[in-house]
Amino acid sequence: MKEEKKITQADIDEAVVRLRPLAGVPPRVYLPLIYASLAAVLLFLLLTLPGIRKNGSYLAFEGAPDKSAVYVGGAYRGSTGQEIFLPSGDHDIRIEHEGFVPEDRKLRVGGRLFGSLLFPRRLKVGYSLKAMDPREFLRSAFAEYAEWSLAGKPSALYQLPPVLSDAAAALAGTGALAVKGPDGVTAPVAAAASFAADLLSATVSPESARDGLKAGVLVASAGIPGPLSLVSAARIAASALCRGKAGAQWLQDILPKAGSESLGLASLAKQASDIGGAAQPPLRSLGLGTHDFLLFRGGSLPMGGEAPSGSRAGYAEAVPAFGISRTEVTNRQWAAFIAANPGWGLSARTSLIEKGLADESYMDGWQGADDRILTNVSWHAASAYCAWLSSRTAGSYKVVLPSEGMWETAARAADNFGNVWEWMAEAYRPYPAFASGEFSGAEKAVRGGSWANPADSVSLYSRGGMAPVRSTAFLGFRPAIVER
Repeated sequence: MKEEKKITQADIDEAVVRLRPLAGVPPRVYLPLIYASLAAVLLFLLLTLPGIRKNGSYLAFEGAPDKSAVYVGGAYRGSTGQEIFLPSGDHDIRIEHEGFVPEDRKLRVGGRLFGSLLFPRRLKVGYSLKAMDPREFLRSAFAEYAEWSLAGKPSALYQLPPVLSDAAAALAGTGALAVKGPDGVTAPVAAAASFAADLLSATVSPESARDGLKAGVLVASAGIPGPLSLVSAARIAASALCRGKAGAQWLQDILPKAGSESLGLASLAKQASDIGGAAQPPLRSLGLGTHDFLLFRGGSLPMGGEAPSGSRAGYAEAVPAFGISRTEVTNRQWAAFIAANPGWGLSARTSLIEKGLADESYMDGWQGADDRILTNVSWHAASAYCAWLSSRTAGSYKVVLPSEGMWETAARAADNFGNVWEWMAEAYRPYPAFASGEFSGAEKAVRGGSWANPADSVSLYSRGGMAPVRSTAFLGFRPAIVER
């Protein structure tokens, strides 16, 4: 480009832009009209069109329990923990929460035409659900808590959900942690001391302990936490921990190694592992039907209390006078039972699964009556066998599944373990020394060990838990008898 052709700053400064008239209308007239039109369109898009396209209100819920499910016209729309938009008009809504009576209502929802995008209309919806059975609701949540506690250490893939503290908070929000009894007297839904003891019996990790601690404080305060209730909850927990010597073993298992060492728990835990007590010999044997029972006297009997960590915390358990079969139930004995009760036979497996009484492995490998030890039966089936045998037993005895105390007493005396794991009557508690018996997990205790376990990996104190519907080739049972 030639030098004289270059545009200079002076050229730019002197340049003038002139708009031409449109249809004879000068720019000073049509420009303001264009700007006004654009402003009107923008205001319409911002302030009016949203109210036309989405006319309605956001429902803001206030009430308890929190995070209840919201259904509109029978369709799930969210939870009370969030705002839910509904178009203007009449709507049928239902608010639900497991363990609580649902609340139905008709709701007339209005809308806002102008400014709804910037200032959406909100409609407050109050609700208060009534607990169907607060104690049962808390028991169900405790059973789920116990199951999660045994799930292992959390990882990046999963975390332990706060199922128990959420349940306690739900009850607390409706005032259901303290309920009126038939006599009109208001009482806690659960005794704080018993609840704390059962929490200790089911807790096997620091992560689950956090959920249990929150729930324990809510139960101890009947849902009204405060400084005094925190002190009371701490006192109750300390009292439960100091029950016998098991507290030191529990703390050593739960706390990090550095923490347990700083508290000097090692020596106390070692004392707790001392079971003590001499083995009690059987009094005599008693034949009932095809079973031969060893009879033992009752009393306060020493127990091993082996935890999932392998540690033991000795304690005493009160056991009534009882008898226990010398051997596990055999296929021949089971064949007699299912002949009289075909609803528990192999042909009824599908029906039993549907009823929640067995799983897909129920009676797998069944080859008929022989003298091999019976396996692949659920806890429910074993209980049904004992009830049937009890109905055939005339006299002062009834047949039941043995408690852990019965089984361990007999095992210490007669060394009768190691063929298959055996179903126990009660729920499995990782730390049974604490258990009060009111709250427990759903799994049932199993004792002994099986032919598949190396001999040095099991002892008469070996324990575990199993879902009551489970049926495996490593698990059978033996009946016990107690006085009617």
